[in-house]
Amino acid sequence: MTPIDAARLAAMNAPRLRPTGAAAPAGPAPAGSGFRVEEAAEGETTEAAVSVVEAAPVSLGLMLAAEALERKSARDRAARRHGQVVLAGLTTLQRALLDGGDHTASLDRLAALVADMPQATEAQLAALLGTIVLRARVELARLGR
Repeated sequence: MTPIDAARLAAMNAPRLRPTGAAAPAGPAPAGSGFRVEEAAEGETTEAAVSVVEAAPVSLGLMLAAEALERKSARDRAARRHGQVVLAGLTTLQRALLDGGDHTASLDRLAALVADMPQATEAQLAALLGTIVLRARVELARLGR
């Protein structure tokens, strides 16, 4: 990208910028340049203000609904992460059982994870997490916990 120089600005008939508060140049503005706001009749201004006020409750409702969805999705993300941790706990327990070592620490950790399982708001996720918790409880019951 090349910088725009003064000659190119003049060729494009671009208006010059002036400091704030400076007087506008005398004479008509070049055709097609500048920005104008036409005066609106008193009734039109009032109508526009009323329509903005009427739209405010709708946008507030949308904002509240979006916030509620965000809270639900945050709860689902936390439940999903916790479910993955419970699955990792089941894997750790399985490895401890296969190694033939002491698995009481794995059982204690798994019991604590199952007790602290958050509830998901999404139905499919809640069903999946319920299955994971059921599997963990079966293993805990099988091993005497």
